[in-house]
Formats: sequence, C-alpha cells, structure tokens
Amino acid sequence: MQRFGHWRRKRFWWETVEAYIYLLPTLVVLGLFTFYPFVNAFVYSAYNIRTRTVPGPVVFTSTEGVDDWVRLLSRGRLPEELTRALERQGVLPDNLWVRLREANRWVLKDEGSNDEYIVLRDGDTLKVHKAATGWVGTPVGWANFQRALQDPDFAKALVNTSVYVGVSVPVTLVLALVIATLLNQALRGRPFFRLATFLPYITPVVAITMVWGWIYDRHVGLLNYLLGSVAGLFGFQFSFIDWLNDARFALPALIIMNVWRFVGYQALILLAGMQAIDREYYEAARVDGGGGLEIWRRITLPLLTPQIFFLLIISLIGSFRIFEEVLILFHGPGPEKAALTIVYYIFTKAFDSGHYGLASAASVVLFAIIFVLSLFQLTVTQRRVHYER
Repeated sequence: MQRFGHWRRKRFWWETVEAYIYLLPTLVVLGLFTFYPFVNAFVYSAYNIRTRTVPGPVVFTSTEGVDDWVRLLSRGRLPEELTRALERQGVLPDNLWVRLREANRWVLKDEGSNDEYIVLRDGDTLKVHKAATGWVGTPVGWANFQRALQDPDFAKALVNTSVYVGVSVPVTLVLALVIATLLNQALRGRPFFRLATFLPYITPVVAITMVWGWIYDRHVGLLNYLLGSVAGLFGFQFSFIDWLNDARFALPALIIMNVWRFVGYQALILLAGMQAIDREYYEAARVDGGGGLEIWRRITLPLLTPQIFFLLIISLIGSFRIFEEVLILFHGPGPEKAALTIVYYIFTKAFDSGHYGLASAASVVLFAIIFVLSLFQLTVTQRRVHYER
C-alpha cells in the first residue's frame, strides 16, 4: 500500500512537470510580451523619460585640416572629405545637410534614410559618429499621474472611451442576442447567414476600416445615399452628413462600424450556447403552455447567462483598447478630438510627443479602470449567472 501511494505521488509530480513543459512556450511568450511590458509600465510611470540623440559607433576619423572642417561646419557647409566618407556609408550628398551647430559638435541629417551623424571635435581630432537614441529618466514620483489627470486631452479621451464602451457593448450584445435567436431557427439558407454574420470579425481591421471610410464619405458614400433614398421615399429633405469631419458624428460613426464588426462573433458564441441547452427544458415548457417569447425569456436567456457574462468581460476589455480604427478612419483623433480614445492618447504621448513617463502613467490608469470594472463583473454580475446542472 505504501509503495502504491509513493507511485501515485511520483506519477502526480511527473504529470505536473510534463504539463508545465507543454505550457512553457506560452508562458515565455506571455512573460516577454505581456508581463514584462506590464511591469515596465508601472516602473516608467514614476520617471520623466526623454530621448536624446547621442554619439554611436565611429564611422570616420580625421586629424588633418581640422580647423578648415570647423569653419565650414560652423557655416552649415560640408567638407568634401566628410561628404566622400559618408558616401561610403551609403549616404547621397544631395540628401545630407547640417541640422544642428554647436560648439565642437555638429549634427548631420540624411534626408534619404532619416539617419543622423554627429561630428565631435576632440583637440586636433574630428570623429564622425552614427547617431543613436539615448534614454534619460528622472524620478518624479506621482507627478506623471497628476499631469495625466489634469490634462484636458486625457479627460476628453476618458469621456469618449466611456461613451463608446457604454453604447457599443450593450448594443452589440442585444443585437447579437436577436441575430443568434434568428439563426437558431429552422430557416432556409441558415449556413449562409451564419457565415455572413461572422465574416466581418475575421476580416482584417485595416480593410474593414478603409471600406467604412468610403461608406462614410459625404459625397459618394453609400450610407448617405441610402439615408437620402429612404428620406426621399417619405418626402423628407436630407442633408448629407459629413460623418468623418463633423464632431457630432465622429463617435457614432466609430460605434456603428464596430457594432457591425463584432456582432457576428458574439452572435456565434450565443448561438453555440443556445444549441447546448437541453431540449427537454423547451418540451416541458410547451407542455405547461408556455409561448415562444415567454420560453425565450424564462429558459433561453437565463441559461445563456454564462455566455453573456463571458462576452461582457471580453467586449468591455476590448472596447477600452480601441485604437487602430481611430487611427485609420480619422488619421488622427477626429474633428475637435471627438474620437480621441485613451489608447490613442497613450500612443500620441509616447511616440509623437516623447512623454514616455506620462504615457506609462496613462496606461496604468487604463489598467486600473479595466481591472475595477472586471472585478465588479466577477464579484457582482457573476451572481446572476445560471449554470445548467
């Protein structure tokens, strides 16, 4: 008996180790691309991080005619020997110019490749370095969080994102419930309609956004044409809407496009949940005289709450992270920043303005919002979830 217990423990630990070996690639990917950036965001939020151009590897050195070089560079001109040396690095002379002149330090810009070269004088020697990016971090404590919370753009991004989430999440879920209910019926051509509703979700977001950009066009867009045609049937005058350049319609345009994009995916999840419900519940309800709508409300909807809860969680997280659609559809934050979202704010602060610490603080605030809302759903909303026994 003791030997049997020892064998069982040994088997348990071996199976556990074997399972973690299979999970190791996934854990490595999560560690490198999720947890490591996540921890760094917390660290960077406590620093004022700036980038600056610093000397990199030396590509050329000269000890002759140093004073002549200095006079030419000080006037913004390039010595011929320096030009020939950089030509050997693949730089075209016509693309090269002196971008910055300082005492014993000059920065040269290659317009063709956007590379930069730094010329430094050290006594009677001139060294040409290929420029590199250096990082400078100054501890600032909670200052980045204060700056973010006091920034009007961050407040606007927070409001826009909250409106987007508050409208798109419930509207998408309700429409998905309706579509899933229809697709669960014995309709002719049901496989085609299932594919058609799911196709937008698997289509690349760039392609979808570009197509919707044409649909929203004020003059030749399909949406304005359809709205004008419908208005004409009822004798109304319709003024074409400038969806992408009017601050009143920028956010609704974004919501409409993403509701259309995600409703098929959610409908498919709900449809799978409906088909997993035991048919005996429906048969018993019909025997008791229950009607179609009442059966749907008292049986289908309660037993779909696990799928609804799952969709609420993932759609809430995904909606707060909206970014690509704004960038492609509006080529910016939209008219009067009407489509500015939190992730777009983080992107612009980090990569356009170079305020990496501020961007990290904003990302931590976004994480806190998503965490609190997800925790609320897990602790409060989940109580209303009914699992089929």
